[in-house]
Amino acid sequence: MKIFLVGGAVRDKLRGVLPKDNDWVVVGATWDAMLKLGYKPVHSGQEAKDIPVFLHPETKEEYALARCEKRTGSGHAGFAFDISPTITLMDDLSRRDLTINAMALPFAEEKLGELIDPYNGKADLEHHILRHVSPTFIEDPLRLVRVARFAACLGFQVAPETMVLMKQMVAEKKVCELSSEQIWKELERALMGAYPENFFDVLKQCGADSILIPDMDISDSSIKALQRAANHKDSAYVRFAVLMHNQSQNEISAFCKQFNIPNQYRDLALLTSKHLAQFRRVPELNAGELLDLLTNIGAFHNKERFDNCLRIFELCTQDPSSIEQVRNVFQAAKSINTKELASNYIGHEINRKIKVLRIEAIQQCLKSPDDRHLVVFNI
Repeated sequence: MKIFLVGGAVRDKLRGVLPKDNDWVVVGATWDAMLKLGYKPVHSGQEAKDIPVFLHPETKEEYALARCEKRTGSGHAGFAFDISPTITLMDDLSRRDLTINAMALPFAEEKLGELIDPYNGKADLEHHILRHVSPTFIEDPLRLVRVARFAACLGFQVAPETMVLMKQMVAEKKVCELSSEQIWKELERALMGAYPENFFDVLKQCGADSILIPDMDISDSSIKALQRAANHKDSAYVRFAVLMHNQSQNEISAFCKQFNIPNQYRDLALLTSKHLAQFRRVPELNAGELLDLLTNIGAFHNKERFDNCLRIFELCTQDPSSIEQVRNVFQAAKSINTKELASNYIGHEINRKIKVLRIEAIQQCLKSPDDRHLVVFNI
């Protein structure tokens, strides 16, 4: 039995990046042998036999039996695997998607050995190239979206011959086999890449965008704002809302429903899309309208939502002066002692009085810059 570190862990080590996870391949072992050594299968039932991945008894890292695959049906899951102990490391590496993911490091006596690189993945890594391992690349449509995601995360270029295969996959409608969940999973990871605009560029180059995300009309301003968010390492929720900020409420809702996108993404995107036009008018708004904006974006009850909204507005408009004004009037409005009012008024009178006093505080803030700074300072 021989053990090898493979895939993304090797790629990241060569890039000088700490791998998030270590993936191992075991050559010359059987299912029963792994169980006897204390390894626990990750999956159960038939899935465990089809995907022979085990957790190390101590490190809990994933160890997979070396395998070959053969196309047996449509879709990403339409493969049969051969996991016999006669399968070699080269057999296993040959089934991988990209050369940069088809490298291995032998592990013996508690240390890693010399790089095994049958497809010149290291050279492609150094030249920032995404290149397929073999013509079987075309058999799995998910690989097309993964290439786009790697372009977003690594900033690499797609090799011309790989782009040819990707265009063929589109022409043959293979990408239609992908589920909405698979597409969203790759998009979500691409959004958190350093170069998220590359994801959409690659899909557009190969023609997959019109099939995978046909109703997503992405403007240049959205892409530029998304890249600014990536440059500042903003959260995935902020990045998604920025991407969707030019979409209508109905378009955002439909897109999120189609791809079963989590509510936290949807809600923030809807909120900021709804109130972005109002934010663009901040210099023209009166005190009452500014209070409405603050209330609508959760300023008084949800600080995280409020901060996220302002961050998205700033990324989309590049208007720091309006951001500063909103924060200043918020500090003025927040200075009102609502607890004291609650002890002096009852029912709806409390809310009415709070609103009146907050508007007065905002008016004072807008009237005199000097007084505004004093209000902020005293808080």
